[in-house]
Amino acid sequence: MKYLLTLWGDESSWESSSPEKVAAEMRRWEEIDAEMRAAGVLVGGEGVEPTSAATTVVLRDDGKAIVDGPFAETKEQLGGFYVLDCADLDEAIEWARRIPVDPPGSIEIRPVMDYEAPGPEGADETGAAGS
Repeated sequence: MKYLLTLWGDESSWESSSPEKVAAEMRRWEEIDAEMRAAGVLVGGEGVEPTSAATTVVLRDDGKAIVDGPFAETKEQLGGFYVLDCADLDEAIEWARRIPVDPPGSIEIRPVMDYEAPGPEGADETGAAGS
């Protein structure tokens, strides 16, 4: 089953980091990426630019508005994501525990919808999402 792991943390911590600290942190990320590839669970993943580069489309009853920056003010910002193909949630949790997000960061794990699967979470015979 595929799982989306979203990585949340305080993006301002990178602003004050020395080049040496950034290089050391990047080595930690490269190591977990290599381990995921070697285990055959890594489907994909990327880091994302900081919130200063974000644009949000806000849906309103009277139309859509485009807003610079993130939609909500939060203490943690989305820093990146992985998509992993794991046997089950327990395996996805084990991988998440190894990802080097610094405290007080967090990793949210969500199953990716399988539109081919029968039942409420999957698609019906027309290909539409189930209810």
